[in-house]
Amino acid sequence: MATIKVDCSKRVSELKRIWASIGFDEINWAYTPRGKEILKILGGIIERPSYIRNHNALTSGNGLSYPAWGSTNVYSEDQNDNPVYDFTILDQVYDVYIANGFKPLIELDFMPKDLVRESEEHYVVYEHGWAYPPKDYKKWEELIYQVVKHCVERYGRYEVESWYWEIWNEPDISYWKGTFEEFCMLYDYGVAGATRALPTIKIGGPAVTSPDRGNGGKFLDDFLNHCVNGKNYVDGRKGTKIDFISFHTKGGFYINYIKGARNTPSMKIMMQDIKRGLDIIAKYPQLCNCKVFVDECDPDVGTIYGVYDNPNFINRNTEYYPTFLCCMVKKILDLSRNHQRGVDLITTWAFYFEGKRHFEGNRTLFTNDNIEKPIVNAFRMFSKMGDAQIFLESDKANNPLSETWEYDIDGLATIKADNSIQIMIWNHHDEWWREGIQEINIEVLNLPFGDNPFALKEYRIDKEHSNSYTEWVRQGMPQDPSPSQVARIKEKQGSELVGPVRKYLPKNGKFNFRFNLPLHGVSLFELEPIGYSNDI
Repeated sequence: MATIKVDCSKRVSELKRIWASIGFDEINWAYTPRGKEILKILGGIIERPSYIRNHNALTSGNGLSYPAWGSTNVYSEDQNDNPVYDFTILDQVYDVYIANGFKPLIELDFMPKDLVRESEEHYVVYEHGWAYPPKDYKKWEELIYQVVKHCVERYGRYEVESWYWEIWNEPDISYWKGTFEEFCMLYDYGVAGATRALPTIKIGGPAVTSPDRGNGGKFLDDFLNHCVNGKNYVDGRKGTKIDFISFHTKGGFYINYIKGARNTPSMKIMMQDIKRGLDIIAKYPQLCNCKVFVDECDPDVGTIYGVYDNPNFINRNTEYYPTFLCCMVKKILDLSRNHQRGVDLITTWAFYFEGKRHFEGNRTLFTNDNIEKPIVNAFRMFSKMGDAQIFLESDKANNPLSETWEYDIDGLATIKADNSIQIMIWNHHDEWWREGIQEINIEVLNLPFGDNPFALKEYRIDKEHSNSYTEWVRQGMPQDPSPSQVARIKEKQGSELVGPVRKYLPKNGKFNFRFNLPLHGVSLFELEPIGYSNDI
């Protein structure tokens, strides 16, 4: 049995709503009919404000996204090499975000075809021609100026001041074909253009890959040193404006082969990356006011791949994915508490895909017929959490940075202004194929409503609750489901209560209860004070 204690009188901190961001490569899908419908659904579920991050805000192409690619054609040049700006596509993207209550986290990338210094025959997705530096840094500066200026004119200064602007994506790997010095030059000129259009703009970067692996940590360190101590390539002064610092982490790396060996995401790998990133940032006390974004923070790599490429991607369809996310958020909050500058935002890189099969296994929030996958219910649960985090202790909690990281039965507890209590509990193991069940005893102390009655609700995500995938399997895994089959699947896609709402009278401000939670399951308990009734 696992024992969890919650003390409502001990406030830990304000609960940072770090999960409030999604992202995707295929920027043009934001304004397709399906994209608009999905964003409207998400707008009613996810936190306000929530952010959306996209690749390809400046990329040239045909304006029609396909997996891992998109384009806006913001910039081109006429026959005399004069810049031509066209915001038609970009306006459609940000219009639909604003209409549904989202805030853009804008990647200023990738290099437009007419501005890239390489010959145009390399400008295709798999040859990375779009990853080269500009042929003219002053034209790059002017491009950024024009983009920011246009957004201020269209959406208003106050609105755009609430957005974040990020220069480039993963420059430590193949997304950048220039030198490190050329990247710093790209950043400095980009900042100059952006601040010329909006001096109060929130701009940053560099969105490197895993800081604890490969070249990501060194690139991040060297870049921050440039921002603090380096010579600005535009004006020759010391340092460059930076308002937020970004890096990425992924927990699993599988080969895209249908007979690939059984593999699993690793929470330990992700926490090692985040710890290393925070340690590097701590070397620069001048940046203590910068926010920190892990703006790709996912269990594994390869959004476009699914179960037909490697069976390990099944975890994205099931209750495993939301349980992993809930556990990860708590571990990031715990890790952040030990650093002067903790994580402020993580981005789940997931949206939807066109032209795929039902439950393809891609890292998405929705499958075909706009059926919500179980992961959406994790965001629903988080949206119910209060603003103040209170004390919660589990004797089966585990630290992913420890040598003994394996099972984790832990939770997150909050309190709202109305004195209601929210307790989220999960039963997690990194290996998605494991099964099991755990009896859990919860002891709640110092209830804010004393010995007055309260109502108890339990929302659950597991194999049998809040799980459209399980219902799709139960229906025979149809790839062309009938309207009645779709309706039955959608009946299981939302948050489900476990049993009826129950009413209790605490004793001396205490309350104890037990329940069983399957492995790869998460429950959210809501304790809400009610008026006294003789019927209780």
